[in-house]
Amino acid sequence: MDAAPRAKPPIPYLLAYAATLAARGADQQLAPYGLTIRKYGLLMQLALEPELTMSELARQLGISRQSLHAMVAELEAAGHLRRQPGASGRTRRLALAPRTRRLLVGVQGALRRAEADAVRGLDRREVETLRALLQRFLAQATDDEAWL
Repeated sequence: MDAAPRAKPPIPYLLAYAATLAARGADQQLAPYGLTIRKYGLLMQLALEPELTMSELARQLGISRQSLHAMVAELEAAGHLRRQPGASGRTRRLALAPRTRRLLVGVQGALRRAEADAVRGLDRREVETLRALLQRFLAQATDDEAWL
């Protein structure tokens, strides 16, 4: 009896599972800095776009406003963020603490180690192909050429 041909796994599943594994490795490397990859992403997004509202930030990070508020509270308590008046008198915006900008530079070695662990077994060409495909995918999915 012949076995049925194995179906190719759907790309959304592959991406989600790869993201889980990559986040686990990055979180381990970032733990000594008091960060997770999600918190790092929040801080980097604010570094790149400091005028984002909480709603815009939640949307860009792909998380609920409740999850964002919890992360912001943790980062604020750790001294990484400050709340400042926004453009209108009713709004508030988040600002990075000066030491946080230094921290974001300082964790690059940890993220390089997490990347090396994640792509172990792939050659340099394969790693760069993966990076380029992911950047193209994100640019298309978000309609944001900044990924390229």
